[in-house]
Formats: sequence, C-alpha cells, structure tokens
Amino acid sequence: MRTKKGAALVKKEELKQKALEIGRVPTHLKLEIEDYCDERKRSYFCWIDPQDEHKGIVVELGPDGQLEGLSRDIELESDDKLSEDQIEDILIQFVNSHYPEAPSAFVREENDEAYDDKVRFSYVQMEDRLPIPMSGFMADVSLSGEVVYFRYYGKACNIIKPEQVADEKEALAYFKKDVDVTLLFEILHRSVYKNGDDQPHLVYEFENAGIAVPADLVREEKEFDDDDYRERESFPLPLFEGIHEKADPGSMIGIEKGFVKERDTDLGDGRIGVVWRNPDNPVYQPADKSMDSWLRGRIHQVLKTIHNKETGKLEGVMSFIDEKGPYTVSEEECEKIAIRFLFALFPNADQYFKIKYDEQDEESSSAVFTFDVHCNGVPLRFGQVKICVSRQTGLITVYMGPDIDPEVLQAIDPVPSISPEQAKSIFWRHFKVELGWEREYKEDEEYSYRLVYKPVYPRLIDAHTGEAVMSVF
Repeated sequence: MRTKKGAALVKKEELKQKALEIGRVPTHLKLEIEDYCDERKRSYFCWIDPQDEHKGIVVELGPDGQLEGLSRDIELESDDKLSEDQIEDILIQFVNSHYPEAPSAFVREENDEAYDDKVRFSYVQMEDRLPIPMSGFMADVSLSGEVVYFRYYGKACNIIKPEQVADEKEALAYFKKDVDVTLLFEILHRSVYKNGDDQPHLVYEFENAGIAVPADLVREEKEFDDDDYRERESFPLPLFEGIHEKADPGSMIGIEKGFVKERDTDLGDGRIGVVWRNPDNPVYQPADKSMDSWLRGRIHQVLKTIHNKETGKLEGVMSFIDEKGPYTVSEEECEKIAIRFLFALFPNADQYFKIKYDEQDEESSSAVFTFDVHCNGVPLRFGQVKICVSRQTGLITVYMGPDIDPEVLQAIDPVPSISPEQAKSIFWRHFKVELGWEREYKEDEEYSYRLVYKPVYPRLIDAHTGEAVMSVF
C-alpha cells in the first residue's frame, strides 16, 4: 500500500520528468532548482550550464502539471531561418500540445516584435473588440523554429463592464483637472524613451497625468492617509567636523577584512556587479534544491558591490552578512558615518545632496538615511540615494547611488528656455485617451478587469527644445 509520502514522491518525480521532456533538457545541464510550491501548488525547475551560469532552462508547471512557463537560454540547435508563417505554425503546434483550445480562444495581436534572432508572438483574449492584458499567451520563437520563451496566462473571468461609457471629450476634460507641471533633470535612456540619448536633460514632468480612469468617469472613493503621500522635506547636509577628510569607501563597507572576490557579472548597463565573501565564514549547505535554498545560498554571508565599468567608481552596496552583538553605534554616529561616506564618493556632496530624515526603526540593525540629488536648485528625477549604517559595527550595509554623477548636471543650463505654460500647451497637443481593459488587484480578491480610459501622452517635455519625449512602451 502506497503511503501519502510515497505518493507525493512519485508525483514529484513525474513532474520533474515532464519538465525534462518539455524543456528538452540536454544531459550536460545541472539541476539547480527543484521547487514544489505547496501554497500555489506549482512546481519550478531550473537547469544551469556548469560552464556558464547565465545559460540554462527554466520550466514552470501549474497545479495539474500543465505548462505555465518556459525559458530556454542555450545554444540553438540550428542556424536555419524560417519564414514567419512557418515559425507561427511551429508555435501553434507547440501550444496545441499543451492547450488545444488556446489557438482558437485567443487572437494574435498585431504589434508583435521581430528581433535579430527571434519573433515575439502575443495572443490575447478580446472583449468588446479590445484586448485584455495579461490574458492568453506570449511566446518567443527563434528564426530556426525553437520556442525559447513561453508564458500562459489563460482566460480572464471577472470582467467588470460599465453601465455607460463617457465620450472622449468628457474624458479629456476629466484628465485636465488635476495635472500639474514640475521642472527637473532626467536621463533620457534609449531603453525608456523613443527619442532618448542616454544623456541628462532639463525637462518638465506632468504629475497625475498617467492615472487611468474608469470609462464611466466615476471613481471609487478610497480612504488614505495624507501623511503617507506627503513629500518629506529635505535639508542641507550637516557639515560635521572632519567631514571633508579623505576616507576610503572600501574600508567603510568592511571589504578589506579578508574578503575575496567570488564572482563578477557584467550587468549590461555600463556597470559590473561583484560578489565578495569572507573565506573564514562557512559555506552555506542547502537542505534541498528549493528556490528558497537556492536564494539563501546566493546571499549567505556575502557582500555585493556595483561599480562603474569605465571609471571603477562604487555605485552600489548590499551586505548580507549577519553580525552578532549589541547595538553600540548611536543614530547620531550612524548619520555622521553615512554623510562621511557620501563625501568619500562625492567630494562636493554638500552642493548636490540634501538629507531627508527617515523615521528610524529602533529594532532594526541598521539606521537608514535618504538623500535627494539636486543641482542649482533643480532636482534629479529618481535621484534619491539610500545609505544604511550598521548599529553594531558602524559599517555601510546598503548604498544605492544616484543614476548619474550629479557633477555632470553642472553642464546643463538650469534656466528653461520655454515656460511651464508653453510646456503645458505642447503636452496637451500630444495628449489623447484610449479605451482599454485594465487589470485590478484587491486584497483578498481574485484580480478583475475594468474598462478604463488610458492616457497616451508625452512622458516629458524638454525644457530647452520643447521636444515631446515619448515612452517606448
């Protein structure tokens, strides 16, 4: 007679074998993660190439063992190039083998993307002739006909339709009520903006413009605490005695204490990530191949740093080292250490940073400090810096640097060439609204879909040229 435990083991082995078959996993790959999520009744498998940890195969199976996700990042089996029709036929055969009803239940979107080495397909559920996001399935197929990525979302069930739909003019007037304009610096990344150049610009941003509204223009009243949304004031840096004395950032994060480099990774954005470990600390011994064990092994007693690939300058720190002992470093001392660390990285820090005083958690092992970046009185968008200091050792445990060295902003004229009124005029000239379905998330409820008016608008207006900066998404 088979016990429950024995039956569970057989079930797990069956799931792993199914994942092996779906992923067509080569024998030289090593099983790195084998996770069975009891809560969601899903299973997750990951095989890694021992020679290159960035290559591998991931298979995710649902509660009944059905395929939900696949990612194959390995050497392709063929260099042949097929036509797009042939590639789509291969995808449909693949989908039919797992979800026979899916190809006829969903409609292919027209905005599929073709890359140098693959084609992306997106099939979605349509409701009132409009696509429902996060429905259907998405796939990437190589030009030689291999499915290298697949994600199944399925059918949307809870669709909330309005009793009436406001016309576009009403919707436009509704949006214009709450929009305000702010002057700031922003890096126009090519990956984010259609006309980006990866350089900082002086721009106008339009607050409250990007929030979709119900198609009937009736908003649900929601309770919220004003204090949660009110921007906290920032203050000039306090210049403690000796603040300008030269300090070594490496010493301040404790990296000189016998640490050795375990691995480094090119992050692909001009930065290098480095993992440091003290060889005297015992290596983590995983209890199993679960996702939790894998993650624990990656961060156990390690220190992670990020450096600029070109200059070598420190741009990020994250310590996962467990320290033992009492909290002997006061909050005032922690603040001095954080500011001195900032000056060690930016000798003219007082010209570019202001401090925000976070409410400290007295039980936390680290004191947390936030700094806003500005230049000539103009803030840098997403320019906040976060520094955490250990109350036990006085070492820096977290550093999240700004997107850009603030000194670069000195080269940009902080006085705009066009007025806020002119910027608003340009903004509204490009602004339009579109009807669409939006996914909603509520506590203790399954997600639903509601018909909304979505704004389509310039994300920014260049304050010197008046150019409308559009998003690539």
